[in-house]
Amino acid sequence: MIETIKLLLSGMIIGVANVIPGVSGGTMAVILNIYDRLVSAVSFKNLKNNLLFLFKIALGAGAGILLFSTAVKLCLERFPMQTNFTFMGLIIGSIPMIYRRAAGSSAKKGPQKIRIPGLIAFILALGAMLSMGLADRSAFSQSVQTVLTLPLAIQLFFGGALSAFAMILPGISGSFIMLLLGVYGTVIAAISSLNIWILLPMAAGCCIGLLAGAKLVAVLLGKFPQQTYCAILGLIAGSLVSIFPGFTVSLGGAVSVLLLLLAAAATWWFSVQSK
Repeated sequence: MIETIKLLLSGMIIGVANVIPGVSGGTMAVILNIYDRLVSAVSFKNLKNNLLFLFKIALGAGAGILLFSTAVKLCLERFPMQTNFTFMGLIIGSIPMIYRRAAGSSAKKGPQKIRIPGLIAFILALGAMLSMGLADRSAFSQSVQTVLTLPLAIQLFFGGALSAFAMILPGISGSFIMLLLGVYGTVIAAISSLNIWILLPMAAGCCIGLLAGAKLVAVLLGKFPQQTYCAILGLIAGSLVSIFPGFTVSLGGAVSVLLLLLAAAATWWFSVQSK
């Protein structure tokens, strides 16, 4: 029962994260220490044996999107600095855990230093995230469409596939990918109004992207563990640029820093307890 509640809550957090541009559901899965299990469960080989686990995560994610996405968006609108600094704290607190995995992922006994291939993977992933984080999001069209047409269905399908693939990768926001593809406004409006016809092609694309992405990551973790964890570390570290809302020296700024420190400490403590 306790395990079920944990999985439902984890799914809720992942679901809420995926509707916020710049915040990655994959990052939340790493922080919650279920990323490896989730990737393994979604891969074709283990899918049948993990349906109950995936159902609990998916149920929690759906509930999180429906119940809390509006509240989080309201916090982002009214308290953007404090909310984003909290997410930044969660990410910063997870970095030591990911580094430990990268350093020890290819060692048979004890920790191992990061090798050159791992360092290259980190730099490439960090550079990709920095370029995405510095992109001008206002330049992308976000017109809201409420009537499903064939061109829109194709756009939603591929948008769902690419965003779901991105969700598998910690640091890359699925919502940010939808923003780049111009379907974010349409999807958020469809979720708010429960427009099933708009959501169906999006959901179909998400299923395809999720399965393909999980299979790829599972293969990479199996064959190139240190390079993969180093790339994940680069993606997560680079995502801080996408989330950073700016800073002002004020009471709100002081509260933001305090929330960042508390969130980082909580994530670090959680990772130590889960080690």
